[in-house]
Amino acid sequence: MTTTPISPHGSRLGLRRILLDWDKTQLLISFVILGLIALAPLFIKSPYYMGIVILTTLYIFTGISWNIVAGFAGQLLIAHIIFLAVGAYTTIVLYDTYGVSPWIGIWLSGVTAALLGLAVAFITMRYGLKMDYFALFTIALMVAMKTLFLKWDFVGGAVGMGLSLSDPGFSKMIFDSKTPYLYIALSLTLLGVIVQYLIYQSKMGKYFMAIREDEAAAAALGVNTSLYKTLALVIGAAMAGIGGGFYVMYVTFVEPPQVFDLGLNVEIIMAAPIIGGLGSLAGPVLGGILNKPLAEFIRGTLSAGRSGTTLIVYGAFLIVAILFMPRGVTGVFHSLYLRLRQRFVDGRNP
Repeated sequence: MTTTPISPHGSRLGLRRILLDWDKTQLLISFVILGLIALAPLFIKSPYYMGIVILTTLYIFTGISWNIVAGFAGQLLIAHIIFLAVGAYTTIVLYDTYGVSPWIGIWLSGVTAALLGLAVAFITMRYGLKMDYFALFTIALMVAMKTLFLKWDFVGGAVGMGLSLSDPGFSKMIFDSKTPYLYIALSLTLLGVIVQYLIYQSKMGKYFMAIREDEAAAAALGVNTSLYKTLALVIGAAMAGIGGGFYVMYVTFVEPPQVFDLGLNVEIIMAAPIIGGLGSLAGPVLGGILNKPLAEFIRGTLSAGRSGTTLIVYGAFLIVAILFMPRGVTGVFHSLYLRLRQRFVDGRNP
């Protein structure tokens, strides 16, 4: 069997084709960053810093789940963390109570969260809740679910549920080293990046964005807005549920105040797309690699000071990012991309 060598000219044409398309360029940026994260075990030996890398990768994945709902479809879903919480509880209940492997439980967490997303979509559309009323509904639901889980003995009540770490093993997704957790998180994130790109390029993605820009106009043009808003919510909820399943296997413990919390909601889900660029393809990835390391740096530097200083500084950073980068880091990259494309691809001076 003979193989055809890839010529440098062909490679340059392929790269040029990618650079001519901003969406493919964003996909390339995302893959390069995930590739660099995959090399982290070669250079990072500290378990503490490796833990930051793992959570950074998970935050990118959960950020993508919210980006599809809020960034693509324009749904003001504030308490997206309810889906992550349900996913975390589903995985740990299946494992602790019924002995179901987390490798299966994580995907079932996605199903459970998707069903909750379907219920949320049905109720809010049945009563015509949009924008701020939709946001308030999700926050109220989070508070109600937190109270329910605090009183529900089956899921551990206020004490919560934990994993036994005495007998690690691949089938239990419990490892002595942090490296396997990193590659599981990376696999989920790589899948999330691909799913997000396919949705963005599809007819469904175009309908999402038409609804985001003007729901009434989209409906007038024949778009079934109820169907596509439901699809966005269910897809985003399923991904957040899967992220929650992995989250609980990594942190090994879950309790209601931990996962039904707006502070964690901002840090683990909303911050990465907002910093990176809500509604863009590379936004959750670019925002994710800034958000978690910066949050940990602020926490490590200022935690010994006055109580609450860490949250004030972190909140101030988010405010500055929103004020001075309304399109996020991706917006800055896009401006640079247009200048480089004019100069090197189109052959014109910027």
